[in-house]
Order: sequence, then C-alpha cells, then structure tokens
Amino acid sequence: MGSSMRATWAGWVALGGSILLFAVHPWLLDRAEYALLDARFRLRGPEEPIHPITVVAIDAASLDEFGRWPWPRSRVAELVDRLVEAKVSVIGIDLVFSEPESPPEISALQLARRVLAGESSADPEVVRAMGQLDRSLAQVDTDARLAQALAASERSTLGYFFRTGLEDADPPDKLAASLPGIRHSQVSVARVPAEGNAPVLTCTGLEANVSVIGEASLRAGFLSAVSDPDGVVRRAALVARCGDAYYVSLALSLLEIATGQRTQLMADARALREIRVGEKLIPVDEGGKILINFRGPGKTFPRVSAGDILAGRVPAGQLEGTIALIGATEVGLRDTSSTPFASVFPGVEIHANVLDNLLAGDVIRRQDAGVVMELGLIVLVGLLLILVIPRTKGVLASFVFAGGLAGVLIGGSVLAFTEFGVWLNLIYPLTAVVLVYLAVEATRSLGAEARSRRIRKTFASYIPPSVVKELAESDEPPRLGGETRTLSILFSDVRDFTKLSEALGAEDTIRLMNTYLAAMTRIVFDSAGTLDKYIGDAVMAFWGAPLSLEDHPERACRAAIAMQSGLAGLAADRSDIRGLQGLRIGIGLNTAPVVVGNLGSDLRFDYTLIGDGVNLCSRLEGLTKVYGTGILATADLADRLPVSFLTREVDEIRVKGREGAARIYAVLGERAAEPGEDAWLQAHAEGLGHYRAGRWGEAEQALAQAIAERGEDGPSSALLERMKNLGGVPPDPWHGVWSFETK
Repeated sequence: MGSSMRATWAGWVALGGSILLFAVHPWLLDRAEYALLDARFRLRGPEEPIHPITVVAIDAASLDEFGRWPWPRSRVAELVDRLVEAKVSVIGIDLVFSEPESPPEISALQLARRVLAGESSADPEVVRAMGQLDRSLAQVDTDARLAQALAASERSTLGYFFRTGLEDADPPDKLAASLPGIRHSQVSVARVPAEGNAPVLTCTGLEANVSVIGEASLRAGFLSAVSDPDGVVRRAALVARCGDAYYVSLALSLLEIATGQRTQLMADARALREIRVGEKLIPVDEGGKILINFRGPGKTFPRVSAGDILAGRVPAGQLEGTIALIGATEVGLRDTSSTPFASVFPGVEIHANVLDNLLAGDVIRRQDAGVVMELGLIVLVGLLLILVIPRTKGVLASFVFAGGLAGVLIGGSVLAFTEFGVWLNLIYPLTAVVLVYLAVEATRSLGAEARSRRIRKTFASYIPPSVVKELAESDEPPRLGGETRTLSILFSDVRDFTKLSEALGAEDTIRLMNTYLAAMTRIVFDSAGTLDKYIGDAVMAFWGAPLSLEDHPERACRAAIAMQSGLAGLAADRSDIRGLQGLRIGIGLNTAPVVVGNLGSDLRFDYTLIGDGVNLCSRLEGLTKVYGTGILATADLADRLPVSFLTREVDEIRVKGREGAARIYAVLGERAAEPGEDAWLQAHAEGLGHYRAGRWGEAEQALAQAIAERGEDGPSSALLERMKNLGGVPPDPWHGVWSFETK
C-alpha cells in the first residue's frame, strides 16, 4: 500500500474518531466549546439593551447610607412606594423574604397587650390603651407594611427559590404544603402529558416568601439559576416543574405583567415543544431553557442606587415607563454568578438580560437541525482534508490548507453568532480538522520519511547527496523494481593499467587508484550523474536515473570532457602520487533505451542498468585506443548535444554480437573550432566520405592531408591503416560499415 493510500486510510480512521467524539460529547470538549462560545460574546462586544430596563441596585453606597443588609422590610416597602411614585411600569424583586421579620419592639408591645388583655375590658382606659398598642403593632409589623406596598403597587412580582438537589430535598408533605404560597406563579395553561421525561428543571424543595408577603404581589417567579458544567451561567430556565404543576421564572413573570398576557406551555413525553406568552413564541430547548444573549458586562443595563431613590435624589421622570428590577449588586451580599463576560456578575442583571431577550425575541438560537448540520460539517471538513492533503506538496502547503479550513469554520461561526444570533458548535468541527490533518499528514510524513530513508540507503553510494535529497523530496519517486528509460551512459578505462600496476607495485597502485577514482567520482556527482560501479580501473556511470534529467546527454558529455581535462590538474596537485603523471584514459559515451533498477538476487542487488546500449558504450571505450582519441560517442548522444560542443564523425561500425551499425563521433571539447582546425576537420570529413563511398584513392589523399594539417590525427591514421591492410581496395560487397570481430 502506497504512503498516499495509507494517509487516506488514516484520515478515514480519524474522521470516524471525530464522529465518535461528537456522539459521546466528552466533558473536556464540551467545556472547550463553552469557552469558545464565551469568546464569541467577548469578540462581539457589548450591545445596548433594547428595552427600558433599570437595575435598582442595593449597592455599597446604599448600605453605607441606610445600614447593613438585611434592611427592615419597611424600608423595602418604602422603596417600592418610591418606584410607584416614579411611575415605573413593572417592579421585579430579586429578593426572597422567607422568614417573618420580628423587630425587638414587637415583643414588648405584644407583652404589654397580653397584660392589658387580662385587665377588665369595661375600663375605658384599658380599651384606649389596647387600641394604641394595636396601632403601634401595625406600624412596626414590617411584613404587613411590605405586603401593603406590594399590593398597592399592582405591578410587582416577587422571587422565590426552587431547590433542585437531592441533598436539599423537602419531605413530600412539607413541599406539598408550601406550593399554595406560589400559586400565582403557576403556568395558566399547560398542555403536557401526565408522565414524561422532558429534561425540565424539577424542584425537590421550595424556599418561598412568607405568606403575607407572597400573596400580596401580582405575580411571582423562581430565581433558580442554571449553570453549565463549568459553573458559568449561559442559560435560563423559563419554566420549572414542581409537583404536578409548572411555574414561571422571575423574568417570564415580568414579561407577563409587561404584556398583560399569561404563559402557555405545550409539551410531549420527551420535550417541551412550545412556550408562548400571548402571541409571542419563545424559542426554547427541550427543557424549557433559553440561551441568554448577554448584552455585555456588568452595568450594561442602567443602574440606579436604591439609596438615591430612597433619599429622593433621582430626577423626576428618569424612571417613568421603565421596568425596575430590585436586587443586590454589592459583591459581599453574594448574589453573583459567573457569565461569559465576567466571573463576578450580579444575579439581578442576569434577570435583566433574560427579560430583555424575551421582550426583544433575540435569544441565542440553536437551529432545530443543528445536530445534523454540525455532523454534516464534521464529515465535510474531514472529506476535504482526506482528499486534498495527500495531493499537496509539503507540510507547509497542507498546514496552510488545514489552517485556512479552520479559519473558515471560525469565521463562519463568529459571523453566525454576531450577525444572526445563532450558536454553531465549533469545537467538534475544529477537532475533526486537527485529528484528520494530523492523521493524514503524520502518516504521509512518516511514509515520506521511510521512502526517503530507503532512497538514501539505496542511492547514497551511487549519486551525490544533493541529488539524493532532491530525489527523496520528489513527487515522482523512482521505480526501484526496474523500468525502461532512455539514459546517457559513460564508460572510462585507464590505458595500459596492467603494465602500470606491475611497475608501481600493490601499495602505490592502490594509492593511485583511490586518488584517481575519487576525482572521477566527484566529476560524475558534480554533474548529477549516478555512479554505477567501479570495474577494476574502469568507471561506469549514467545520467537520467533515478532522477529524471532532460539534458542528460549534455551532462554526460561535459563530465567526460572534465574527466579528460582533470587528469592534468590532478597530476599537478598530487605530485606525491606515483603514476599520475602521464596517466591516460579512454571514455565511451552512448544515449540509449536501457533497463534500469535494482537488479540482482535476493542475497545481493545493485541499482544498475542493462541493455544493448550499455554493451555498445563499453565497446566504444575500448575503441578509443583503435581510433587514437580520448572520447568516443555514438550518434544517438552526439546528435542531442547543443552546438556549443565540438564533435566530428569518425566512422560507422558494427561491433561483435550486435547486428546494427552505429555512427561514432570523437568529442573534441565544449568549445568552438580553433583557428586552423577547420582545414583538417574538413579534410578528414572529405576523406571519410570517400572512404564510405569506396573511393579509397581519394580517401587516402584527403586523410593524408588531414594528418599533414594537424600533425597527428588518430582517426585519420586508423582509416589509412585499415585501407593499407586491405591493399587499398574495398572488400566486395562494401557498404561503408566496418565490423569489429573481437571484443
């Protein structure tokens, strides 16, 4: 299986894991999504409240001026009276008065009344004194005073607490006895099945107001907050179930008073389907909760100090027509929660946000098809990564693509939130991007590294490190099993090596050959060639594999010229090496289709090539001695050289074991013809033409002229010697092709 296919399969596995995570919803990822949701709130920034809602703050200044909390309920009653005088439209009280208030003077007054009650009721003084005591008791009965203020306002709603934990549960009989105290918080119309498992906030206990106060307000609503697993309030329960009835929250009761409508509830056995107040349909989840569209941090809603209202310092008309929410904002009173905007956020302002959402109808929404949409998004991004990353070039390109995809997801989710108030789950698609990207890229990179190691191991001895690196990074890796390619081949051999080695001895011969072969190998590597092998004193190399090269004939020819010219420089630089002075080599060059690859047995193999073109090149190296020239090349290579190379045709031959003839050329260098060379080159070309045509007399004259012009010319001399040996008469039949019968 190829590395690309393995990477694709790894991507599919990672995508399956992403889908499994989405199905399981692990707490850690859900918490991360909550953090991303909070970040979207902060990125959007504060918004102006849409409706006139004012927080009447029981703050530090109020406590400094009117005494520590709790205040006497008569003072709260006075605050309600002042709000009525300020013509607020609705009063919500984020406070619970669960215990009767008994000022110290009540006990004394009650004791005095009991004493007088024991006296004669006919005594006018006793009757008058008891009347005064009753009036005094009425004045100091703060519960009654607050109840009177609430009833007189005709616009107030009180809070109470539902306990929802099993450890705080009330005995069933106690809970049942307490429920009548919150009957005016009950949902008026609730079409729900008698039994069901909808995830509605369900009470286990109740902390209600004392009856005299609780029954005095127009409506009531529970204050119980709903926190996510990380302790942050992002949702608000609008309804809760207690016993067999459903009850509204403080914010929903305020909405009822503000609109003059009552709440209607519809549900089935599994979920709440609809909460409606009049014609206003509220989008809730299956548990009757909303996602709060927080307007901003604390003090986003207008605040007025309760102390300023009590002291009469609020300008007339400032509060007229507003909805007033009375609640504690002083941190020491411990009515705070953590929200997306702040870790310490007044509870009364949470109710203000919920109420503004309900009035404006702009709660944060999760689409009904949200789960399907998010799952589809996970699959989509996973498929894109699986299809694209294996086709990218390098880690950087794949990282940019994956990063761009993640950026699109983030940008889309932020846009949906800030512009349309829609919460799209971001963490699971991002997790899919990360998992699939890492799986595909890591598998691909590991495969590429393994392939690179194999290539380096295979070719490090044959080709230069730079070519090995380029080959390892290539998108088209070599086919190591063997393939047919057109390559350029070089064979070189030291002339008279046997005689030279006998004269030098073993130690000096080894030093000579190590120095010579190292220099020749560097030349091969410098031209991006592949060293095939050393054959004694011979060097076999080729160009065009394993790394494809368009100009392989030019590189091979340039290397051959460098090898010939480099001998003189090597002898001058290494005078300490015996035998370098006067060392001569012959080189054969050919361009031909050959089979190249790992060839050998299961015990040993080499990256090499075989084919007719290899054999012909080897014969050309040997024929350099016959023609007295340093470099011989076939027409297949010479014809592919640019005009910057100087060559001349030498002969057309047929070697033993090969039926086809081949025109051969001597390579004179990568240069133009020097002054005076044109004459002997022209003479040799004319002589070669007469020789092939069978006009050997004219050929002998032209070749002799070439020798005379140059002084010494191996190819011309070889042809003259051949014609002389044949008596100056061409054999019959004669086709101009000379056959060598020996190898």
